[in-house]
Amino acid sequence: MSASASTPHLRRYLRPTGLECHDHAQWVLPVRGELPFEVGGAGGHLDRLLGAFVAPGQAHDLDVLGDNCCLVVDCAPGVLDDDTLEHLYRRPWLALPAGMRQRLQGLPGSRALGDPLPHLLRHFAPAGSGARLQGVCGAVVAAPGLDWSVARMAALAGVGCSRLHALFVREFGLPPLAWVSAARLRWARRQLLCSDASISDIAQRAGYSEHSAFTRALRRESGRTPRQWRARQ
Repeated sequence: MSASASTPHLRRYLRPTGLECHDHAQWVLPVRGELPFEVGGAGGHLDRLLGAFVAPGQAHDLDVLGDNCCLVVDCAPGVLDDDTLEHLYRRPWLALPAGMRQRLQGLPGSRALGDPLPHLLRHFAPAGSGARLQGVCGAVVAAPGLDWSVARMAALAGVGCSRLHALFVREFGLPPLAWVSAARLRWARRQLLCSDASISDIAQRAGYSEHSAFTRALRRESGRTPRQWRARQ
């Protein structure tokens, strides 16, 4: 694997891209703003906590919610081995570690980007240090409404509860349940924008105990109620 065969560049999206497909792998890592994103038919929401991986030949689409900037890392065919490509194809959503988030948010447009690929592989490749936690985060992103207790997450990771807490804080700068709360809110925000489901139904499916709990969480984060968030689109 040749790490030098990656091309990083900063990109600002001014309009939806429409459905795209290319023969190279691509990492999409938010620097600022948030972007509804679809890869392989699965919808997600890219923001300061979540990036995405697009495998070669995989259809993907992106929408725009306002001012944004992403670090996009293109990897030419042959840069990533088959095991890594298959692993990331099955887990396209990337829970961004705290240190990586800090580096992304500090990127000015004029700064030389260097080569981020070694850092990406360390956290997201199947043999990387963060692979076990990425599996847990991927399960939460896929089904945010489940009862994600620390015990359930720890069992999925194959560690004890206290060890899981320490790993999450070290990797993401957040305790496990705080990460779950952010994932639930991210999913619910997307549903407000792209579905006609009632706010109460979205709150329930996202794992909130009641409509008011969802309203409080969204207002704390964005200053908007669910109805106001939906109206922005």
